[in-house]
Amino acid sequence: MKSKPFCWEEFSAPEAFYWPGYIWFWNDRITASRLRRQLRDMADRKALSVWPFAWPNFRPTTNPTSMSPEYLSKDFLRLYKQMVREADRLGMKVWLYDEGGWPSGGVCGRLVRENPSLGSQSLRREELYPKAGETVDVPEDCLSAFLYKGQRRIRRLKPSQRIVVTQKGMRVVVLKRHIHTSPTPTVNSYPDLLNPAVTREFLRMTHEKYRETVGKYFGETIPLVFTDEPKVPNPPWTKGLAKDFRRTMGYDILPHLPSIFEGDSPKDMRVRIDFADWWSRRYADAYFGQIQRWCRKNGLLSVGHVGGEDETLGPSYHGYGHLFRIYRNLDIPGVDTIWRQIFPGKKTVMDFPSGNGSSKKTVNVNHYFPKFAASVAHQQNKPWVVTESFCVYGSGLTPARMKWVTDFQYVRGVNLMTMGAYPLSTRDHYMGTQRPAFGPSNPIWKYMDLYHAYTARLSYLLSRGKPDVQAAVYYPIRDIWAKGPEQKAVGKSLDRLSRYLLEHQTDYDFIDDDMLTGTSSRVTPDGLIAGSMLYKTVFVPRTRWMSEPARKQLAAFARAGGKVVCVDRPTDVPKIKGSVLTDYRRLGKSLQPVVEVSAHRRFVRVLKRKLRNGNLYFLTNESQKRIHLAAWFDEVYEPMVLDPETGRRSFMDGAKKTRGRWRIEITLDFAGSIVVLFENCEKCAFEKISNYRLREKPLLEITKGFSAGPIREYRVGKRNLEVLERPRARRKAIRPGDWRKCLGEGFSGDVEYSVTFSCPKNVVETARCLDLGDVRCACEAFLNGQSLGRRAWAPFAFSIDGALRAGKNELKIIVTNTLANQYATTKNIDRWPTNVIGPYHAIGKVFETDSQAGGLIGPVRILT
Repeated sequence: MKSKPFCWEEFSAPEAFYWPGYIWFWNDRITASRLRRQLRDMADRKALSVWPFAWPNFRPTTNPTSMSPEYLSKDFLRLYKQMVREADRLGMKVWLYDEGGWPSGGVCGRLVRENPSLGSQSLRREELYPKAGETVDVPEDCLSAFLYKGQRRIRRLKPSQRIVVTQKGMRVVVLKRHIHTSPTPTVNSYPDLLNPAVTREFLRMTHEKYRETVGKYFGETIPLVFTDEPKVPNPPWTKGLAKDFRRTMGYDILPHLPSIFEGDSPKDMRVRIDFADWWSRRYADAYFGQIQRWCRKNGLLSVGHVGGEDETLGPSYHGYGHLFRIYRNLDIPGVDTIWRQIFPGKKTVMDFPSGNGSSKKTVNVNHYFPKFAASVAHQQNKPWVVTESFCVYGSGLTPARMKWVTDFQYVRGVNLMTMGAYPLSTRDHYMGTQRPAFGPSNPIWKYMDLYHAYTARLSYLLSRGKPDVQAAVYYPIRDIWAKGPEQKAVGKSLDRLSRYLLEHQTDYDFIDDDMLTGTSSRVTPDGLIAGSMLYKTVFVPRTRWMSEPARKQLAAFARAGGKVVCVDRPTDVPKIKGSVLTDYRRLGKSLQPVVEVSAHRRFVRVLKRKLRNGNLYFLTNESQKRIHLAAWFDEVYEPMVLDPETGRRSFMDGAKKTRGRWRIEITLDFAGSIVVLFENCEKCAFEKISNYRLREKPLLEITKGFSAGPIREYRVGKRNLEVLERPRARRKAIRPGDWRKCLGEGFSGDVEYSVTFSCPKNVVETARCLDLGDVRCACEAFLNGQSLGRRAWAPFAFSIDGALRAGKNELKIIVTNTLANQYATTKNIDRWPTNVIGPYHAIGKVFETDSQAGGLIGPVRILT
C-alpha cells in the first residue's frame, strides 16, 4: 500500500485507512452477534479502522478478564475470520494485532512454556562482602568475577576459583547470566528477543495462524500488523553474545563487564557505548527486522512502537536501546501517548494511588518524542507515522483536548491515529479497567464522528507530497549510552535545543551517527543528503561521544558550504571543523523559520509539505487560550484554506501580498489549527472566507431567560454502564455557566437549554452567526426548529442564514459533558479491589477529578 498524490475528492472523503481506528478490547466472551453489532456501531460513527485487541487472562492477579474462546484456538480464529468478513463488508480496515495482551512477542506466555530454553536473559551483578580470612568460591556458572579493594579493581577471578580474603574491605563482584522465569504459574514468562530463533517461533505460532485464517484479506482489508511494546532487559544477555561481540566489536567483553554497571572513566563509558551498540543492533534486526521481512513477503505493512520513547534518556535504561534502529525496521514507525504524556497545561507532578500507598508521576510533559519516529520516516521516504493515543487518559477527555493532543503530534510528523479504547464488555469491573471507554454508553460517542472526520482528513493531507524540512538536530545516542557525569547535561541540552527550534517555527528532523555515516548519506553542494531528505543546517547539542566518522561527515558538510551550529559544546571537546559555536542569545541568527509570525511565537507550531504543484502548511495553537496573529509565507500563489472538519476549501478573504510574501491574519481558539495551501489554482472558483473568529462587537447578546433540564443521563451502574432517558425531567431557570451548581457534581449526560429572544429586523438583515462562546464540552443547536449543526470544540459557532427571524425566536441547545463526573463521584465500582479492576482505574480517577465542568458557559451572541 502506497501513498497517492493529492486529490480533492479523496481529501473530502478519505479512504478507510486514514480514519482513526479503535483499540477494540476483547475482554469477555466473544460472540459473532456482538462483534457484528459493535463493528456496525463503529462504522456508523465513522471509526473506519479497527484494532481487535485480544485480552486473554494474561494478568490474572492484577487485571483479570473472561475472554473466551481461548486465544488463537480454532474457535477464536473462526470468530476472528467472521469479524474480518463483516469489516470487509462494511468497508472498514482491520489492524492485525500480534499478541494476546502485551508486550508483543510471547504468544501470551506460550512461547516460553513450550520452549523453555528461549526465555529472556539479562546481565546481573552480584557483590559478596567476605571478612578477612574467609574463603570465597567463585560461582561455577558466572561469566566473570573480580576482586576489589574499595573501589579499586585488583584482579579478575576465574569461575570455580577458590580464594582466601586476606584484608578487610575487600569484595567480590560476580557477573552472571540471569534467565528470567515466571515467579508463579499464573504469570507469563517472556522470551529472549535478542535470539533470532524466538522471532521465528513467534511468527510460526502467531502470524502464520492468522495467514492461514484470513490471509486472503492481507494487503486490503488487513493492511498491516501491529507489534506492541516488545522489550529486552537492560542490560540484556543472550546465547552467543560474548562470541559475536568479539567478532563485531573487536575485543572480549567478559573482562569489561563491570564497566556496564559502574565507572566514569573514558574506558568505562566506551564499554557501555559498545555494549549498547551491539545489543541494539541485534535487537532491531532479530525481532523487528524479521517481522518486517515476513510482512513484506505477505503483502502487509509492519507497524508498532516500544515503551518509554517519551523519555530523553530512556535508551540508557529502557529495553529498546536505539529507537531509530527499530524505526528503520518498521514500515510505519509509531509512538505511544498514554497517561497524559501529552496534554494541555504545564508539566505537573501528580500523586496516584497504588498498592503501596501512592506514587508520583509527571504528566503534561509535552515532550517532542513524536519527532523521533517522524525523522526516520522522512529519511526513509515512508509516508506514515502512527500514534497510539489516549489510553489511561480518563473519562474526562473531551473532543477539544483530543484535538489538541492530536494536533500536537501531527504537527511533529505523525499522520495516522489509533486510539483507546472500545471495550467488548463494560460489565462489572470492566467498567473501570481502562478509560476512556468509547461506545454507546459514553455521552461523547455521538459527537466522535466529528473528531474522526477531522483526523482522517488531516491524516490524508499530511501524508501527501514530501516533508519540507531543511534543518536537522544531531541525536547524541552515544552520549546517552555512555551515562557518566555528563549524561543529564546532554539530555537537558537536547531538550532545550529541540524546544527552542519549535518555539521559533523552525521545523527539523533528528539525525544520528548511523544515518550520518550510512550509505544513503552524502555531502553535495546543495546540502547534506540523508536518505530522501536534504538538510541545509545541522544543529549539534552538547556531545562528547559523537563517532569520528560522523564528526568527519559534518566537517565535510561545513566545507561544502553547509551550516553546522553547535550549542553547549564542552570546552575540552574538539571543535567540528567549519562549525559555528553559539549560545541561545545568538542562535536565532542561524534559524530559517518555516513561517514568520507576529505574536504568540512560543505557542505556534508549523509544518510544511511540498506537493506536486504547491506547498501545504499546518499551523497549530498549543496555548490554552485563543490567540490572534499575522503570519507571513514566502509563496507565489494565492492562499487557500483547507478545512479538515468539513472537507471544504476556500480562498481566504483579507490575505495580502507585500514584498513577495503573503500576509494572513489568523485567529486560533484553544486546540485551534489551520491548513493553508498555496497552489496554482487560477481556474478554481471557491468561496472566500473571513477569519475563523470574528472579533467585532456582537449585534445581539442573549443573557437571560434560559431554562434547562436533563434529557439523558449516563451512569456508572452497579453491574454496567447505564443510559437513562429523561424526557420529562423538570426544567429549571438557569444562567449560562457551570451546571454543577444546578445538577450536582455527579451528573453526566445531555442537558437541553432553551431560550426565547426577540430580534430586531435590522439585526436579522446583517446577522450571519450564532456564537455560543464556551461550551463544556459538546453541543447541538436548533433555531426555530431548524438544526444548526453540532460542535465538539471551539469555536462553538453556527451559521444562521435563513434561520433567524425578525421578532420572536426559539433557541434550543443540547449540551453534553463527559463521564468524568460519574466516575469521580460514584461508589459503584469501589467494591472491586485493585487486583481485579486493575491499576489504571485509580489513575483515571485522578485525572477525572479535574475534568468535571459542564454546561453552556457562554456568552451567547449573534454576530455578523
